[in-house]
Amino acid sequence: MRYSFYLIASLLIIFSCSLYIDEEKPDIFFEYTDFEVLKLGSSFSDMLITKNGSMIFLADYSNNKIIKISSEGPMEIQNYTLIGSHPSAMDLNPQESKIAIALEGESKIKIIDANSLNIDNSFPISLMNVNDLIFMNDSILIISSVTDPACITLNINSGIQKSQSVLNGELAVDRNRSILYVATMSSIKKYNWDGQSFSQDPNISDPYGFIGSINHFIYEPINNTIFLCISNNEENSSVQHVYSYNANSMTFSGKYLTKSAGLAVGVSKNGDRVFIAPTDADNIGVFIIEFDYETKLESNYYLSAGNLTRRGLVLHTESSYVYALVNIPGDDNSFEPYNNYLYDLQRIKI
Repeated sequence: MRYSFYLIASLLIIFSCSLYIDEEKPDIFFEYTDFEVLKLGSSFSDMLITKNGSMIFLADYSNNKIIKISSEGPMEIQNYTLIGSHPSAMDLNPQESKIAIALEGESKIKIIDANSLNIDNSFPISLMNVNDLIFMNDSILIISSVTDPACITLNINSGIQKSQSVLNGELAVDRNRSILYVATMSSIKKYNWDGQSFSQDPNISDPYGFIGSINHFIYEPINNTIFLCISNNEENSSVQHVYSYNANSMTFSGKYLTKSAGLAVGVSKNGDRVFIAPTDADNIGVFIIEFDYETKLESNYYLSAGNLTRRGLVLHTESSYVYALVNIPGDDNSFEPYNNYLYDLQRIKI
């Protein structure tokens, strides 16, 4: 009797298991081949795009080089040059003939030809840990350092350096390159440039209300607006918006809800469309979010191939493309010690 009971119980268990079939499947599944991606496999500190959208320049922080990528037709590496220890920031001059590169590991500024990538000049500077630089004209650079409280200017023709009464931070300039905006850890400052030195403008933004880390900072000329992507350094507190300010009065002009800190921002040539790379993923994946400038509301979402990064977004709306640096999940295998979080370049049709 006891044997029959155990036999029946065993058969019930076997049949109940064999009859169960898991029919649950993901609603949407994206593979690597669904995206247009140029494999690069490195970490990048900055990226630039030419006005006509034909060339993209990447500062390869891990491998100490500048990479030039052709974006006409299929994306491909056109050229690269070894530049020095840890390029941390770069900028194109107004004529787009020269690129200035800051080296975090050498306290130097390198000037290269934008066409050939040949190094034209190298300038030792008095600053350490340079975080940003920008051309005020074709010959004058303003340079900021994380560890030095004041910026300096560098004349790339004469090599003359000059200390300026400008606080350090992330830098942006207006259309005429006569006004400098500096996003510090606590607020945004505005400085007027007379061709030789800077004077602080009486208009200053309100304090953020926290100590922040600046991810990206740009000036948009059509609406005369500056955009700020910032993270909160305080624990258990997160920023869920990208902020915008009137560039004349420095008053707060709106915020764009991203539900996590913005890493990078770009604006269309006509000023109507704002594209933001957020930190966090949605349930499906990581999306670049397009907002309407006037309403500050979402208008489109563009799925990226992986996680995004600071300063890792440029766009050329005339050709209807956004370019983003993406860290594809499971793509961090590297033979190099300590070389994780590797990024590739994705092109997205908008």
